[in-house]
Amino acid sequence: YGEPAEVTSMRIIWHDNGPWKYTEVMNKEIDHNFPIPHKDAMHQAVNYNVDPSKAGEILQFDGSVILNRTAGMIGAICDKEPANFLALNLADEVATGKKSVDEARKQYAMSIETLMKEKKMDKYTSGLIFAPPAKAGFADEPFGKK
Repeated sequence: YGEPAEVTSMRIIWHDNGPWKYTEVMNKEIDHNFPIPHKDAMHQAVNYNVDPSKAGEILQFDGSVILNRTAGMIGAICDKEPANFLALNLADEVATGKKSVDEARKQYAMSIETLMKEKKMDKYTSGLIFAPPAKAGFADEPFGKK
């Protein structure tokens, strides 16, 4: 993605890079055991309007998916970009009812296994399969103003 927009001792960030609103690579890794033990350090996000009623299911699917309803973003922290595509594509399928949490977790494990063993990307790991909206977010309303 070229030169980063920000470089600090803690992270490197690119803005509006490829399909991403931002990509952040952190110098502190996070242990993650799904689908196999690995370290997460790359956070990537896109615009997304999250239905609050689906937030719990999305988080049950993968705890490395990050929702920010106010800013209108969904992101993933994984160890590599194809895994972030995978996490967000499946989170979208959970949010839209195309897959259950269990189906999404099974697909995630199968896609990662194919990527690692066969070095092949599938539709879930090769890019976004949903179109992020140009603008997203929910500023909410002041308390007591109805």
